[in-house]
Order: sequence, then C-alpha cells, then structure tokens
Amino acid sequence: MAVSRLQCFTGTLYILWALLKMYAVGTLALVRQILQRHKPAKDLRLHTGKVAIVTGGSGGIGFEVSKGLVAKNVHVFIACKCVAEGRMAIDKIREEFPNAKVDFLELDLSSLVSVNTFVDNFLARGLPLHILINNAGVMFKPYQETEDQMEYHFQVNYLGHLYLTKLLLWKLCESGADNSYSRIINVSSIVQCVGCIDIERLGETCIHWSQYSPHAAYADSKLAIVIATYSLDTKLRRDTSKVSINAVHPGIVNTPLYRHVHWGIKWLLDFVARLTYKTPVQGADGILFLALSDSLEGNSGGYYDNCSKVSSKGISYNTDLQERLLRKSEEILQVIVNRTLYGNQD
Repeated sequence: MAVSRLQCFTGTLYILWALLKMYAVGTLALVRQILQRHKPAKDLRLHTGKVAIVTGGSGGIGFEVSKGLVAKNVHVFIACKCVAEGRMAIDKIREEFPNAKVDFLELDLSSLVSVNTFVDNFLARGLPLHILINNAGVMFKPYQETEDQMEYHFQVNYLGHLYLTKLLLWKLCESGADNSYSRIINVSSIVQCVGCIDIERLGETCIHWSQYSPHAAYADSKLAIVIATYSLDTKLRRDTSKVSINAVHPGIVNTPLYRHVHWGIKWLLDFVARLTYKTPVQGADGILFLALSDSLEGNSGGYYDNCSKVSSKGISYNTDLQERLLRKSEEILQVIVNRTLYGNQD
C-alpha cells in the first residue's frame, strides 16, 4: 500500500510521542521507587499442597517468583517456550531446594495451539490448581506478527494469557474454597497509565512502519491486562466463584525484558539499572504477596504496586469498556481457535 509523505510524517510524530510518554512515565516511576522504601513480602506461611503455574518462570522476575513459591512448599509448574531455559531453571531451584516440587511444561503464548497443548498436558497430571501467575511478557519488540496473525505484544502479553486463564478457570474454581480462594495474578506495568484501548481496532495488524510503535504496543497491552482483570473480577463475583484476580506492577526491575531497547539508549538504561532498578528478587515480592499473603484472602479486582493497592488509569474502571474489551477479545479468540484448531477459514 502506498503511504503518503503526510502519513509518514504523522506516523513519525506518533512514534516519537509514544516513546516520550513511555520514558517520562518510567522516569517518574523510577524516582518514586527510589524515594519509597521497598516493601518485601513478609510473614508468608507455608502453603503445602498448593499447586501454581508461573508463565515466564524460567528467568527474571518469573524465576524468583517460582523460587519463592517453592520455598513455601508450593508445587510449581514453570511455563515457558524455551525447553533448555525451563530445565535449567529447575536445576537451579533444586540446587537450593533439593526436595522442591517443581516441573516444566512448554508454553508459547504466541500460539493458541501451544496454549491448548500446555493446558492438556497440565490437566493430564490430575492435579488441582490454586495459583495462576500470568507473568510472561515481551517489551519493545520490533513489529512482528504471531503464528496466529496478531501483533506480538497484544497476543503474548495479553490475549494468550487471557486464553490460558479461560481454559484453566474451571480448574481454579474447582480448587478454591471458602477460606482459601484460588488466585490469579496478572503482571501489568506502571506504563498502563499511558496505554490506549481502541476496541474497534483491537488485534489489528500493521501494513506500514508509520502505523506502529513498540512502546505504544507494550503500554496498550499492559492496560488491556488491567481492564480485563477488572472485567473478569466482575464475572467471578457474579458467579460467586472461590477465585480472586488481581493485577500488579512489579516495579522498575533490572531484567532481560529490556533486550529489545534500541542500542542507542540501552547502554544508558543498563547503567541506570545497575544503580537504581529493583532486583528480580525485589520485583517478585509484590507478586508473591498477592499469591500467598493471608491478608489478601478473598480480596479481588485490585491493582497493586509495592505490596499496596493503588489506582490504575481512570478509564480502566469504566465498566462499559471492561465489558466491550472482554467481549471483543473473546470474539478474536474464537476466530483464531476456529481457524487454527478446527480449520474453519470463515
């Protein structure tokens, strides 16, 4: 498709504006993080007999979350797409916890076929499921479409996790109890506050570079996570399910998530990260708090930062938007499932 000079110019402005918003929010969040005292996840008791899934559990924050759960006697399933990294993570955990109950199952969130296979493999174990931590993600990745013909950030960060949650929800409901709710934790980000959701264009792919900003795509996916969290909470409450669901910003954390940052600024971010960012262990604290703390029993529909409930972007509380996002997302999922699993091209 031919693109005019005006479209290229406006596209460039859009890309620069998205980048500036992202780093402005990141800078302010980092300053606040430095000024605040980090709140560790304290007084977490043993949860022997509980079973958890951690997506992206082989590295960064996810690995520390997996290790933290194992330390509390939780049986952990590390879910990631790299088999070698998954097995290496298990070996590292068992070096510290020789009797750890920890397993690996392959999961590629860029493929709904892979999500289905993962769920089948997990359910074949015949185990309950008490904790689902949707942690895996990608940030600032150059434009790429998934196997399911979706923009990469949209599917890996948001849609794939929504589908995973949808498939496992009955098991979570079955495993929950009055005094011990099953828990879903969706890892979002502070940049949700600069995200935008256009329901009519949800899931659309791009045909020219001027239409795409990886910074905007990342922020949009993180806002979608928060909105869907609230929408699913409404559904769970309506169904009186023994399942809670919350979203969390883990902090500005020094992890490999920044690998797609442009080399021109990555050197600066790496330097700043070593001095000021949270460690992956600290980043895991907020997630472990939501997953294990008795003080949060039954608490649902919140957005958390530094082990405290905080406000998310104002529009995320719009119930009409919540319903429309979930409905549109389910329509997109149905189209992909019909095409990839049942061969229906309509």
